[in-house]
Amino acid sequence: MAYTLDSYGGTTQLKGKNTGWFHLEKLDGRRWFITPEGNAFFPVSLAHIYTGNSQPTVQKLYDGDKDVWIEKWFSQVRALGFNCALAGATSQCRDPKGYVDVEQVEALFRRESFPYAAGLFLIPHPNELPEGQERPDIFAPAYQEWVEELVAGICSRYADDPLMMGYYYGFGTFIRPESWIKSIPSLDSEVPIQENIRKMAVHLYRIVHDAIRRHDPNHLILGPYVKEQSFDLKTWQALTPYVDMLSPQHFNRDSSFAEQSAATGRAVLVSDEESGHIFAAARQNPRSVTSENKGRVYSLLLDRHLRDANVCGVNFCATLYDLDDGPLMDKMGMMEGLYDWDGNAKPGLA
Repeated sequence: MAYTLDSYGGTTQLKGKNTGWFHLEKLDGRRWFITPEGNAFFPVSLAHIYTGNSQPTVQKLYDGDKDVWIEKWFSQVRALGFNCALAGATSQCRDPKGYVDVEQVEALFRRESFPYAAGLFLIPHPNELPEGQERPDIFAPAYQEWVEELVAGICSRYADDPLMMGYYYGFGTFIRPESWIKSIPSLDSEVPIQENIRKMAVHLYRIVHDAIRRHDPNHLILGPYVKEQSFDLKTWQALTPYVDMLSPQHFNRDSSFAEQSAATGRAVLVSDEESGHIFAAARQNPRSVTSENKGRVYSLLLDRHLRDANVCGVNFCATLYDLDDGPLMDKMGMMEGLYDWDGNAKPGLA
């Protein structure tokens, strides 16, 4: 079937409202992203296009030339069929030292009309923190003042950009919450963990939502990309006023996407789909799964999400090239990409 795409990648065969901004609409029983030109768009993204941990590969393959790196990897991402960057130019947990030139990458996205999300990084990922340091007390007045200042600065950069899809708050915010809860004086660490998580999440989502809306009334709020087991259904329901969609990273064992969507009236953005990490434990012996295996899983997952009317988009958890540096290498096994670190496409995957 012949079809045409608008300048943002939306299909002109399925029409929504032309608002000048990315937004969500329900069309034919499904909630879709709608492009600024008013056409349906299903985002399919690679979560970690550019990372600080790619620095050794950039040095080896491009003699450290970051301009060549950024251009070449973008052309490869687009050739693979990805149509946006749901995690933006990079994320704080993948580039803690600022190796990636975010402004340069975003200028490339604009030049190439490649929709992207803007990072609003509120909470450090536990993997970023020095040993013994904990995440901030989000109830402290000083933290709330910092959030207001951060949001004002970020929104001033993006509020007028129609190519920017919405704001996301980083990855893994509520992962391993026990020590974080204990570090906050106003919380009772004796109550069930999910009660404290709900209290924390509602407070965080609310203050950030309100701050964004004071500075930017138009762009979507994607929220943090949380682990699938971080929130129960009651917590997702409590967060509904403060986000435009739910953004769990993967499938939840206790509540399906259909149940989450029905309970909240929100579509699900699968924000960090595992893309072939099919092991008993996360990244356990990654070389036991071939690239052909992972390619098949990728294809099946994409087909599954496209067929699910509760899902509005998917962000696949992978790097473009294998990483040979960083915490995922040292602590949890190598983070595998679609290409090896010599730049060779993996059979059956890329």
